Amino acid sequence: MYLTNKSRWRRSEIRRNRPDTPRLHWQHLRSEGIVTSLGIAAVFCISTIVILMLKQEVVPYRPDQWIPHDIVSRVGFPFSDQELLAQKRREAREIEPRVYRSSGDVWANLSRELLALPDRVADNTVEQLPADLKDIFDPGAVTALRQFISGKGREDYSRHVEAFIDALRNHRISGPQQNWPIVILPQEQRQEDLKADRNVIVAGAGTLPTRVTFALKDERLRGTVNTFAQRIFMFTLQPKIAEFTLATLQPTHELDPMATAEAQNQAARDIAASAGNIWYPPNSILVPKANRVFTQRDWQLLREENRHYLNSIKGWAIKTRAGLAGIVLLMTVVLCGYVARYQPRVVTNHARAAAIVALLVSMLLLAQIAGIGSGPLYLFGLAPTLLVAMILTIAYDQRFAIGVASMHGILVTLALGQGMPFFVILWVGVLSACFLLDDIRTRSKLIEVGGAASLAMIAATISASVLTLDPVMFVVKNCLYAGAAGLAVGFVVLGILPFVEKAFRITTSMTLLELADASQPLLRRLGMEAPGTYNHSLQVATLAESAAESVGANSLLCRVGSYYHDVGKINKADYFIENQSGGENRHLNLSPSVSLLIIIGHVKDGVELAREYNLPTNLVTFIQQHHGTTLVEYFYHQACTQKDQRQPDEPAISETQYRYPGPKPRTREVAIVMLADAVESACRAMSEPTASRVEALVHDLSMKRLMDGQFDECDLTMRELENIERSMMKTLLGIYHGRIAYPSSAAANAAPAMPPIAAVKSA
Repeated sequence: MYLTNKSRWRRSEIRRNRPDTPRLHWQHLRSEGIVTSLGIAAVFCISTIVILMLKQEVVPYRPDQWIPHDIVSRVGFPFSDQELLAQKRREAREIEPRVYRSSGDVWANLSRELLALPDRVADNTVEQLPADLKDIFDPGAVTALRQFISGKGREDYSRHVEAFIDALRNHRISGPQQNWPIVILPQEQRQEDLKADRNVIVAGAGTLPTRVTFALKDERLRGTVNTFAQRIFMFTLQPKIAEFTLATLQPTHELDPMATAEAQNQAARDIAASAGNIWYPPNSILVPKANRVFTQRDWQLLREENRHYLNSIKGWAIKTRAGLAGIVLLMTVVLCGYVARYQPRVVTNHARAAAIVALLVSMLLLAQIAGIGSGPLYLFGLAPTLLVAMILTIAYDQRFAIGVASMHGILVTLALGQGMPFFVILWVGVLSACFLLDDIRTRSKLIEVGGAASLAMIAATISASVLTLDPVMFVVKNCLYAGAAGLAVGFVVLGILPFVEKAFRITTSMTLLELADASQPLLRRLGMEAPGTYNHSLQVATLAESAAESVGANSLLCRVGSYYHDVGKINKADYFIENQSGGENRHLNLSPSVSLLIIIGHVKDGVELAREYNLPTNLVTFIQQHHGTTLVEYFYHQACTQKDQRQPDEPAISETQYRYPGPKPRTREVAIVMLADAVESACRAMSEPTASRVEALVHDLSMKRLMDGQFDECDLTMRELENIERSMMKTLLGIYHGRIAYPSSAAANAAPAMPPIAAVKSA
């Protein structure tokens, strides 16, 4: 024993010290596909590190979030308050004087109206005066005006009007440093300027306080007009001229909107951007808890504080990146180990590995981008991981999806700077979605799963919020966001389901149900060109579906695979016995070797037709493997018989020449269809399929394929094989059950009208 161990130790040392040992190890790893898989894992690790580096820009609080404590500044920093800057610019616009342009020579218009008064009242009584004069002038004023119709009176009246207009035009209002003319503004616009307590810019008068301007109904203007009227006109006309003047006079200036807007814009531009800067000293309260609700401004303030805090730490970038790299590397190792343990085929199937990495990285990036912004985390932070969980459940299984999605949830929680309550809510949603998403046979299934995940996350959100004593309104808002995330993911997965099937090369039950429709082009062609084969496929589907249910296999896949397993017979349908209804057997004039090529050729033809009609890959395997490497017994025995008769001295014909090329069934579903195909064909050929004969036939065929090694590459156990036999025997007896021999018409007529009671009971 000692020598044996020593010899083994020597041989291992020799192999270890060979100069080409590293090269051999490398070649072995490459041949197993491990090197490429490690490269894909490295891409995932690097991409995740790059994405998580953006977490430094993530503020852990969201606008409208409830804040239970004061948020204090860690460093002193300046903050450019855009709201303050906008407020100052608004104030600058509001206090900027509005610009008024001249309305025309209103004094000249007033002069013309006054000079025309004698003529307008010359031939009219008071009752016949125009409406604008009837309410102003009385009979005495009308009589006085008629004195100035012509002659010297007219000249005196004209001089009085000219003097009155000149007095109004040249009147000045005294101010602290200068005097201003009479400026009459529109009533509403002047009132706005007075309320805002701002000056006005008047064409021809410059900038002046609004209070020294007039409105048409201003008592100060009335007093000024009355004063000049009393000085110039005769006593009878003084109040009437003043009242007519106020009624006729128009504003001297009107608002210029374009000039005003330009002046206000310029005033806003004159406010420098630094006017909004605020200095926050260290340890100052940035967001007081008295406010309770976190605002958009608070979010911007914390983001700026975080940037200055990081810049104040020497070498913060190297430290954080090293920490992130370590965490991500550890997570990558765990994830790789989990994949290798529970989905080892992904290690060699690099397309699937790349698809998983692309899914995880893209969803992590989506969550990280949502975290950088100010959107609700309970919507954009939860949805990406839920999407990962549902897609992986569809593509693989529940256990694998839960594990990978949970690790993805940890990365998302880290990227968003959230705590344990957020991860618990996310994890509850992942578990709910994965456990409920088992088989997709209807379009509403995904929506139902999304709704159930929404309810689970809402319950988790309520529990976490009660634990942290959050207010009711905040809890309700987070519950709405969490519910919306679950429902949105359900609708998204429903929309992208065809792309998920193509990316992971899978076929869902919903797609299988669509392919099981008899109106599918390939099935319709099979029914028309090879009706016997079509009927045979339907019987095989019935056998295979019930047998698959008995052992917990995918019964729907077995049924649909049975529909398409013999589509290759379309090309030469007449050469197969089920399609030779009363016709001549085409193989009578062919040699066994030629007949063999035709028979086994239907497998290759079926694969070509499946690819032509874009059938899923898992249905193509039924066409390739449903015969495995079984022996074409009829033509093999025929060849042996002909050889014994014609060439008895030649070597025996090898069975290998008369076997299907394979491969053997690699799944339980294909093995079930193989056995159902053989059993249905053999049972159809039986003359009297009694229960004992059917049972013996099924058992013999199953044992024959078992001993032939056809089930060596699939995980079919002996107990499952026994259950399959029982199921097929039961189904076959239901199909080929015995019937009562009905009497002929003549016998029925000769029979008594009322059969004896004993005969009825025995029947």
